[in-house]
Amino acid sequence: MHIGSQYTVGIHTLMLVEFFEDERITSEIAAASIGCNPVIVRNVFSKLSKAGLLRPGRGKAKTALGRPAYEITMYDVFTATERYETDEIFSMYPANQNCPIGSELHNILESRFESAVEAMLNDMKRTTIADLVSELPPDKRVFPDSLRNLYLNHRN
Repeated sequence: MHIGSQYTVGIHTLMLVEFFEDERITSEIAAASIGCNPVIVRNVFSKLSKAGLLRPGRGKAKTALGRPAYEITMYDVFTATERYETDEIFSMYPANQNCPIGSELHNILESRFESAVEAMLNDMKRTTIADLVSELPPDKRVFPDSLRNLYLNHRN
């Protein structure tokens, strides 16, 4: 399992929509907040929308979460944005059958690697977008003028 940047883009986007719920969050605004290309955000918006986690605003409508933030877990975002293959997170070199360690190490480590991945996924299932937003300092709840200006410039 290789976890790509779309996962963190998805988390950032959902947190942005929840934290600034009174603002109209577009893919351009989210991209400026994240520091990436709006095309990447649009792709993630699409995946989150298909998974029912995000309702992108059309026209003058605001982008909204697909369900309450306390019901959206990090695991939900993970399954919406990434493919799930556990054997990609830990890479091993080819087994050396001529070595007493090398010939057995893959078998010895396999269950431990699977346990580590399972622990990570279980933690993702327990952590919600609301949990993450609650960790943001309240004084940061002021929507940045640079993002507001970006939206105003795109509208005109």
